[in-house]
Amino acid sequence: MDAVSKESNELSAKRIALQNTFKVFNEENGFNYEEWVNPPAGHFYENYKRELDDINNQMAPPLQYQS
Repeated sequence: MDAVSKESNELSAKRIALQNTFKVFNEENGFNYEEWVNPPAGHFYENYKRELDDINNQMAPPLQYQS
């Protein structure tokens, strides 16, 4: 397995684990749309969104347009 495939598999595993924590959190606490849209500082949703964005940006970096 090459390094790119290994890194991709590791990122996929991190993403799945993160999504599982999201599922467990919502099962235990219920989903709160207001907190999802505007999470208080340090809230689970804030950290979840940041970590998910980091993983997604590593898996598929934003496009860079040339002018």
